[in-house]
Amino acid sequence: MSLAEAYRSCWLIATFGLILFLGGAGVLFWNEGRAVHTIMSLDEALDDAVTLETNADDIEPIYNDRIVHITGPLIVGEPLTEPDYNIQVLAVKLKRRVQMYQWVEETVEHNYGESVASVHTEDRTYYYTRDWRDHVIDSRSFYIQTGHQNPRQFPIESATQTADAVYIGRFELGSDIKNKFNNYVELTSDTRPEDPTIKLHLGLYYHTNDIFNPEIGDIRLLFSFAGMEGEMYTIVGRLAKNKIEPYTTSRGVKILLVYPGELSLTEVFKKEHHAQRLTTWGFRFMGWVLVFFGVTCTSTLLHLILSRVQFLSSLAPDPRFPVGTNVLLSLSMALVIAAVAWILHRPMIGAGLMFAAASPFVWFARGVASYQRVN
Repeated sequence: MSLAEAYRSCWLIATFGLILFLGGAGVLFWNEGRAVHTIMSLDEALDDAVTLETNADDIEPIYNDRIVHITGPLIVGEPLTEPDYNIQVLAVKLKRRVQMYQWVEETVEHNYGESVASVHTEDRTYYYTRDWRDHVIDSRSFYIQTGHQNPRQFPIESATQTADAVYIGRFELGSDIKNKFNNYVELTSDTRPEDPTIKLHLGLYYHTNDIFNPEIGDIRLLFSFAGMEGEMYTIVGRLAKNKIEPYTTSRGVKILLVYPGELSLTEVFKKEHHAQRLTTWGFRFMGWVLVFFGVTCTSTLLHLILSRVQFLSSLAPDPRFPVGTNVLLSLSMALVIAAVAWILHRPMIGAGLMFAAASPFVWFARGVASYQRVN
């Protein structure tokens, strides 16, 4: 069978596999390029960074627009408040999460019997329960609307407040830094609201007549905060007069590191390198999965192509048991793509990846050559 005939016989799945392969290759190439630039930018930033004392009376002008490393306790200028609930907290962020008690529709499909002609009779059962939800459930789409109406909107919306002024020592933190405070902690308070219609139970604020028997349309609120005043944080960024903002490296990568705790300059960059490695390996796995399924969908064509090359015939996917060979081929292809991205910037790493990608082919070619000498 020719290659064209083989493609015509499975053109749909082969085309789909080619799309998956190209998508996986694109993810891998983009991810490796991103990893290269990020690693080299972090190294550049580490070489240029300088540690400043947050309690110094005066900072020399030479540090302006340079990347700096500071560490110290958070200082919040004004407290964040929720007056209706008697809440006041000195933190970088205060989040209000609102849930409403609503009708929820659930369906269960049943298949009753099966005739000789394999005709199924389908039936569907609808169940209606009440539960707390973060978003409005449109009851107009319910199968049975009578007696199951939900409000069209929340009387109080979820929201997040951010402090206007946050400092570490004399240095003000810019908006980009404040946006990175996302490790929320539930806010618990024994202070009850002045409004008697608002009830406090287990840290939740209820707008209901009966906490244990709520009605449709009742709401409850949960408050949480991030970045409490006094907590120790380590920041690395550009010093713009008296404010810390993102630092842009010569490669165009923005560096802005925010970590809890009191960390040295070397420690904070080690943590960031570790976080970037986890991200890189996550995208690598995603790209390899796409390449693997692309190779699997085109295994018939690959078998035909590789079987015609003598020293690669051992790598041709077995139509009966193709998984092992597909894994090997997809790993080799993924390594080749990664090597192309690395070889221009880190030649030794790129060469190592290329050798790893070629090793299965070299091994099988060696085996074929040995077999031919013996015979």
